[in-house]
Amino acid sequence: MSKPTLKPVLSKAQAAMEFAEPKKATTEKRAFYAPEGHKRLTINLPEALHKRLRQAALDRDCNATDIIVELLTKELGA
Repeated sequence: MSKPTLKPVLSKAQAAMEFAEPKKATTEKRAFYAPEGHKRLTINLPEALHKRLRQAALDRDCNATDIIVELLTKELGA
């Protein structure tokens, strides 16, 4: 069994420079990123309301986002 190797110790300046370097962008998009021109929103709903929202989406053959966007557009006139 070999001994574990340690990473070289960086000075604070070196560590700061390494941290500040731009990270390489991945070519694959993750599912939780909002599409271009959109923002993500996280909300907490009571379980019963969430269940009703999911059922309404099934009944309308759409998703919860479509219903929420429709309701916000009506309410806010956006």
